[in-house]
Amino acid sequence: MKIPILQIMLFVITVSGIKAQTPLLNSYPPAAATVYLDFDGATVEGTLWNEQGKIIAESAGFSPATIAYIHKKIAEHFILFNLNITTDPAVYERAPIHQRTRIIITPKGSWYGPAPGVSAVGSFVWGDDTPAWVFTDHLSNNPLFIAAAATHQIGHTLGLQHQSLYDSYGIMISELSGGENNIFSNEAPLMGIPFYKTADWSNGTSSTGARDFQSDTALIAGEPNEIGYRRKSVSSETHISSPDAAVKVQTQLSGSIDLNSTGDYNYRLFDISGRLLTQGNLKKGWNQIQAGSTANAVLVLQWYGETGSGSQKILR
Repeated sequence: MKIPILQIMLFVITVSGIKAQTPLLNSYPPAAATVYLDFDGATVEGTLWNEQGKIIAESAGFSPATIAYIHKKIAEHFILFNLNITTDPAVYERAPIHQRTRIIITPKGSWYGPAPGVSAVGSFVWGDDTPAWVFTDHLSNNPLFIAAAATHQIGHTLGLQHQSLYDSYGIMISELSGGENNIFSNEAPLMGIPFYKTADWSNGTSSTGARDFQSDTALIAGEPNEIGYRRKSVSSETHISSPDAAVKVQTQLSGSIDLNSTGDYNYRLFDISGRLLTQGNLKKGWNQIQAGSTANAVLVLQWYGETGSGSQKILR
């Protein structure tokens, strides 16, 4: 799923085919930092991936509806951040070279081996347009799996390692956690195995060692990416709607927050550093969530569901 950071090389990439079938989508247009989802095929030369020569990547061959679905699922994982997920190459070209990455979504990766994807850890800030890859044939061309794999590879480009499991002696049990440490939970880390349970960013021990704690959200938002968090919710071309009225804060007590929700949503509550405080479900109407001892703090509430998603700051 990842390779060590290698020497930066000259990168040349030319797009092949006609892009008429790819809808031009943006999840958060105000953001400078950009991830470009390339479904249209490409010829790649002069990169760290080209030890065996030129790579000619085929078009993913998906319908506009499938592309829109994959884009939406990926964008939902980044709704907290000041980051634009786009399918528009022109938006990618305008983005700062040290704040952008391209994910080439293509059927086959025989030049690399039997893997669902590959990326270079930290390449988002390299400034040489090193691409990451998702190989759809290894994902049974399942749009949900493709979205999860692409999000995982984007995480690597942003500097994230795998979320791993260790025993009490610090010996690695599994480099890729699939949430199996809690059989009563249907959750798994995006930087583990994100295909068979509900996957999200998480806090946990990384593949670099049993004592290496990784907060995914804090690393994405912070240095060296310098992406940060969104100041307010903005509706986008993908219809990831974030109406301010969808979830409203009613009252705040010392350890809890009362909310009024216009529908059924999943929610996550973070502190401003990106540390996940709590998560769960909101039902239509009145809800109370536990905020812990967060007096005089800035929190970020994120909600998402079939009818929309959004996020907002909460001042304590």
